[in-house]
Amino acid sequence: MSERSLADALLRPDAVAIYGASGDPGKNTGRPQRFLKAHGYAGRVVPINPNRDEVQGVPAYPTLAEANAKGAGGVEQALIMVPKRFVLAAVEDCAAAGVKVATIYSDGFAETGADGMAEQQRIVAAAHAGGMRIIGPNSMGTIDLNTPMTLSINAILEMETLPAGRLGVISQSGSILGAMISRGAARGIGFSSLLSIGNEADLGVGELMEILVDDGNTDAILLFMEGIRDAAALGRAARRAHAAGKPVIAYKLGRSDVGRELAVSHSGAVAGPDAAIDALLRHHGIMRVDMMETLLELPRLALGSEPARGKRVAVVTTTGGGAAMVVDRLGASGLELVAAPDRLHARLAEFGLDLGHGRLIDLTMAGTREGVYGAALEVLLTDDGIDAVVAVVGSSGQFHPELAVAPIVAAPKTGKPLAAFIAPDAPESLAGLAAGGVAAFRTPEACADAVRTLLNHEAPASIPDLARPEIDIAGAEPGTLDEARSRRVMADLGIPVSRALTLSGPDADIPGGLSYPVAAKVVSPDLPHKTEAGAVALGLNDAAALKTAMAAIWASAKSYAPDARLEGILVEPMVSAVAEVLLGYRLDAEAGPVVVLGMGGVTTEIYEDAAVRPAPVDEAQARAMIADVKGLAVIRGYRNLPEGDVAALAAAVSALSRLALADAKVLEAEINPLMVGRAGTGVIAVDALVRLGA
Repeated sequence: MSERSLADALLRPDAVAIYGASGDPGKNTGRPQRFLKAHGYAGRVVPINPNRDEVQGVPAYPTLAEANAKGAGGVEQALIMVPKRFVLAAVEDCAAAGVKVATIYSDGFAETGADGMAEQQRIVAAAHAGGMRIIGPNSMGTIDLNTPMTLSINAILEMETLPAGRLGVISQSGSILGAMISRGAARGIGFSSLLSIGNEADLGVGELMEILVDDGNTDAILLFMEGIRDAAALGRAARRAHAAGKPVIAYKLGRSDVGRELAVSHSGAVAGPDAAIDALLRHHGIMRVDMMETLLELPRLALGSEPARGKRVAVVTTTGGGAAMVVDRLGASGLELVAAPDRLHARLAEFGLDLGHGRLIDLTMAGTREGVYGAALEVLLTDDGIDAVVAVVGSSGQFHPELAVAPIVAAPKTGKPLAAFIAPDAPESLAGLAAGGVAAFRTPEACADAVRTLLNHEAPASIPDLARPEIDIAGAEPGTLDEARSRRVMADLGIPVSRALTLSGPDADIPGGLSYPVAAKVVSPDLPHKTEAGAVALGLNDAAALKTAMAAIWASAKSYAPDARLEGILVEPMVSAVAEVLLGYRLDAEAGPVVVLGMGGVTTEIYEDAAVRPAPVDEAQARAMIADVKGLAVIRGYRNLPEGDVAALAAAVSALSRLALADAKVLEAEINPLMVGRAGTGVIAVDALVRLGA
């Protein structure tokens, strides 16, 4: 089916079927039919219930096939609310009758385990066999407020008047749609379509975003996500939205550290899981907010603003305390708070005002005098040294909006972001600001979150065209490779690796001709963190020291992990460098392949000073990663320290990131440390870890 016909069937169907429709309008299964009637759905409703001839005054049928036979066909969308054991039959009936998309409310599928997943897959296969698409299971339905079409059980549809508008919402949580509608109505914010997607067995966030990108009633797309199931589809859709001038704003759960223990490598811990999600969303131009309030309130600011050139924010106020709450959060977000420019001092001197030189532009109560607030905004919104303006209003916003709120509405529309926060509870003033096209915020936290998100937003990053790497892992089983094999993978990628030899064990003869000092480490696929196991010895200056160390690290490894496979002892020369870095790659369960760069060594996870990007990256993007790591200032010529070989490091970062293109399924790969020499002398890996999937 074409995307256009799918969009029509989803948002503007001429006829809908309701499987399991109840004659009791108060039951969950009776709500959708009642809601459709209450909100003026103009199409036909076909109840499917084998036990009734009519449902809520409308003829009912045992199957859609029978409805078709009796001339009640033409259904484009169905809502399936029957018990799990009847869902497959309902899907087959829908598909045979020519339904284009079915939403499944029923639960008990993939979320319950392997058996439920298998049943869910059978349902999708049956739908596809008949040319039909599926939303759900566990979906609360689909809502389009411009049609209107309210095919949902969500209790929020008990509202008499729904807030129609131009914001599209896709949510993995059905109940959140009700929260969005309720909160939006209270703020004068309206919606075009609201889609509850549940398990995403078939249609997911990415494809539904594509539909909203093409929907003429939608100006911005809001996402409420618990997890990311298809990062590639999400990225493609976000890039199309950006090209169409439609902001994509996401509230993504999961900023906690839960899940870090699943990573074997240091880079796995440093990169996420949330850092990987941040990197993915930023890579595709999606704005990620920290608060649900911001998800609702940011769109007006984003749609009314041109792309910012920097992160310089001016905060103008008539209430020092109220503004301080916003300023505090803006400063904590890394934005630059700027003081009043000379032009503003001169302009307000005409009103007899002396602003002082603090970074909060406090007009005091004098700002409520006629002309003052408006004059200040005019200067700030036209000043080239300011990238965004936040206007904070005190008690006058509640009792005398004509003094400080009206000037904000009347401020010149320059394309520069202008956000307003009113300290007291002033719903009428907030509504007036919204009606005037000004982004108004109810809390200082949401105001700061929105400004931070907007000023940090960037266009989608370019996707590099890199060659697929050829790595030799023939015969390797899933799991962690030993270091010798891991080193060969790095060499296959073109990353320089230190020369090393592997001895059979602590009793092996030490060959002559070694260049001391050397390092020794136990070779084992079961010891990814050798330092913690005491399985590494550094700075060994002669054969006697090496022999002693070999016995010690072998014994320590056996004591640390008695069941570990100890395959030998790797000996390599000590390498001096300007800096040690961690370079990692991993296949994130949500974000997909990512590459990680940070300071190397055993303290990597302590500092959490790392740059993360979706993989692969080219060398220019790798250089940007190097610039993001504060600790790597030491190789960028910091305070006349010797410069490191940034070019060689960037090449190594790009090379490792190409594992994302490899035929093999590499779950994790890491070099820690990668030694960075002086400019022109290159980099060299002295440790390597690779973990393969099935």
